[in-house]
Amino acid sequence: MMTSSHRVRFTQSCPRCGRRVEIRASLLGCTVACQHCNAEFIASAQVSGSEHAEKADDLLARVELALKRAEDQAALAQTPAEQPIV
Repeated sequence: MMTSSHRVRFTQSCPRCGRRVEIRASLLGCTVACQHCNAEFIASAQVSGSEHAEKADDLLARVELALKRAEDQAALAQTPAEQPIV
């Protein structure tokens, strides 16, 4: 028979890739590995405010980079192609 700790799960963000990892409650305080990037971290149910701020900053930086790339691609698409001299 399965105990309730095997059924109770929580999610935590991976500190390396940021993806959500589902973790059994029985593993709280243990080292676990992210199934996405294999990073190891300690399973904990609480996230500090500074972790939220860091993740928000990381997300904003990724968005800014994506916007810059999109702007660069749009600018290249608007530049007329050079015509060969005949």
